[in-house]
Amino acid sequence: MLLKAMKDISHEVAVGHINKYFVVRPNGRPLYTGSRFETFAGGGDVVEPNRVTPADLIAVSMLSVHVPGQAALGIVEKLDGEIEKLLKPLTAELRLENLTSEQFSLLLDDGSPADDIWKLLRQRADLWGIGQTTASKILARKRPHLVPNYDSVVAEQVGMRHSGGQWRIWWEAFQGGEGRRFAERLELIRADSGQLHLSVLRVIDIVLWMDGRGAEKTRETVGDSD
Repeated sequence: MLLKAMKDISHEVAVGHINKYFVVRPNGRPLYTGSRFETFAGGGDVVEPNRVTPADLIAVSMLSVHVPGQAALGIVEKLDGEIEKLLKPLTAELRLENLTSEQFSLLLDDGSPADDIWKLLRQRADLWGIGQTTASKILARKRPHLVPNYDSVVAEQVGMRHSGGQWRIWWEAFQGGEGRRFAERLELIRADSGQLHLSVLRVIDIVLWMDGRGAEKTRETVGDSD
């Protein structure tokens, strides 16, 4: 599904989508605020990489999702130690496209550190308002090379009804010879767009999002879903 969605978009169109996503307005502000998601306040995987900080929650808002006040307080003040403990084994150097099957199982499968952070962020029993879209973006801010963003636009592009299984779908796309060629293609799109700071996961996210909706609008309207 993912490979087909990307194959349907030419190299030139993909590079064009990223170029447009990073356009800066005459007033110095970005056309798409999401273009600052990775780099705002120094980057979530660089500055305090094992803590979810207020700057990370602001960065998430640049992708047009809202972290409710109760959730923000809980994440920053109450869950800080638990999240830090779980983020440590998910080192910032890890790349989803390079994980072995054993690494994937240990880090991203059910019961893994990433899965446990996901559950902490969701706090479904507390109903504090963080859905699958916002949770994915908080995790992606902290580990942009390991955890893909989830939103309804990209999900529709690849035929997903919800975020369940997305990490495995993305990882499986990088397996075998075809997967290596896919990663190389994403790296080439990144290089030709000049946005070398992007993860290959974010290249996919931007290209599919722009192809599905963003190229026709200048205001991001992703929203969250449960």
